[in-house]
Amino acid sequence: MLSLPVLLAMAALGCVVAAMLFDLATFEIPDALSIALVGLAIAYGLATPGFDWLSHLGAVLLVFGVGLFVFSRGWMGGGDIKLLTGVAAWTALDGLALQLTATALAGGLLALVLLATRLAVRRMLAEPERLPRLFHSDAPLPYAVAIAAGTIWWAVPAWPIG
Repeated sequence: MLSLPVLLAMAALGCVVAAMLFDLATFEIPDALSIALVGLAIAYGLATPGFDWLSHLGAVLLVFGVGLFVFSRGWMGGGDIKLLTGVAAWTALDGLALQLTATALAGGLLALVLLATRLAVRRMLAEPERLPRLFHSDAPLPYAVAIAAGTIWWAVPAWPIG
């Protein structure tokens, strides 16, 4: 039987994957998923002896604060910032740099793949606008895909699920 902390960590990963799927389908991330991530992190903390509350809170405040700046510049969407903030509630300060680095690398790879795919689609099809919006040259980057990839890569060995 799985322990409560393991179930909570699995539910958190489920929220991240759901956010990715919503972003791919609609280019939006429901706020409820980011809120659920924070709530699940709090529940995890209550169920885990020795949980470092200050480190987790510090990660949340840091990501949200930097995220506000990034959002104000138009460099990332609000849903992405909220999702990263929810993930930060799980990573704490000691895991934040690794998780964000993995996310940034996944984001760069995602951008390259989508750019190449969109260019190829544009050249090969007479009516590329008939394809899903993801493949249109003016579509935004569904960054929750990168957030999910970076989070899963970091979380599997770091959370009690690996």
